[in-house]
Amino acid sequence: MQSPYEGRLTRLRAREPEEEPLLYQWFNDPEVTEFLSIRYPLSHQQERDFLARVNAISFDHASFSIVTKDDGRLIGGCGFERTSPENRTAILGIAIGDKTCWNGGYGTDAMRTLCRFGFEHMNLHRIELDVYAGNERAQRVYEKVGFRVEGRRRDALFKYGRYHDIIVMGLLEGELVLDG
Repeated sequence: MQSPYEGRLTRLRAREPEEEPLLYQWFNDPEVTEFLSIRYPLSHQQERDFLARVNAISFDHASFSIVTKDDGRLIGGCGFERTSPENRTAILGIAIGDKTCWNGGYGTDAMRTLCRFGFEHMNLHRIELDVYAGNERAQRVYEKVGFRVEGRRRDALFKYGRYHDIIVMGLLEGELVLDG
């Protein structure tokens, strides 16, 4: 039986306080945060507070570090927020901060692993996410995993001196594409 936390390339694990310096570095890098909602510089204290908050893993907030399966190197984070047990839904967020792992299949593998965990172990029926309309790389990953475009929120986010549309994507139980 496959571990609910392991994919082909990645493994999800609890976040650790020692990760703070690397998270600080990543989330103060404009290239990493280009398509994230982060718009202000983050302090070391803010990163420590974030780790303290997300380490209380529960149905309400399941947050994980993404590490490479072969050597256990931290490459990013992912998780579910705004979960609803009545509706069996959650909002997914993911970031690969280690730029050496971009375009290497790690994000796709982590997405599959997280969604599989959500459906099989959290009993979710629906997972949704928001993505910048201009983030075509992420949209391709999400579609490869099985997410479908459900709508567009026009001019929903102001960043880099202009407004950006946000694409809403959803994945239902039974739609997860495990290969491809």
